[in-house]
Amino acid sequence: MNEINNPNMNVNSGKQNNYFTSMIQKYNGNRDFILFLKPEQIQKSAKERIFREMVRGQIDYGQFGIYYQNNKFLENLIVAANDELINAQIISNALLYYDTCFPGDLNVARIRTKQQILLICYDCIYSRLMQVKMTNDVGCLIEIQYVLHDQAKNF
Repeated sequence: MNEINNPNMNVNSGKQNNYFTSMIQKYNGNRDFILFLKPEQIQKSAKERIFREMVRGQIDYGQFGIYYQNNKFLENLIVAANDELINAQIISNALLYYDTCFPGDLNVARIRTKQQILLICYDCIYSRLMQVKMTNDVGCLIEIQYVLHDQAKNF
C-alpha cells in the first residue's frame, strides 16, 4: 500500500502540527493533496512555512519524507529556495555597497546581519534539496536543523 494513502498512519503522530499535517487535515485526510496544488501554491507555502519548519526541526522526515520524493513538490521547493537565495544575495550585496558608501549606519549593519543569516539558511536548504533530487534520499534533510541550529531563531 502506498505510504501516502496508508490509513493506519496517524497524521498527528509527527513532532507537532506542521505543513503536512495541516494540509492533510485541510484535504479531509487525503494524503495525496500535492496532486491538487499548483506550483505557485507549493512555492508560496515553501517561502511562508515549509522552509521555516525544516530549519526548526518541525518535520518528521520518517513520516513525511515521501513528499520530498514527489517530483512536483521537490522541484517547486527547489525553485522557491533558489528564488530566496538569489534575493538574499542581492539584498546583501546592495547593503554592502550602501555600507561602503555610507558607513556607520547601525540599521544597515543589523539588516545586513539578518540577510547574511538568510543567505546561510537558503544556501543550506537549496543544497540539501538538490542532494535529494540527485539521490532520492531524504535523510540529508534531517541535517538542516542541526547545521542551522544557531540561525533558526532568526529565520
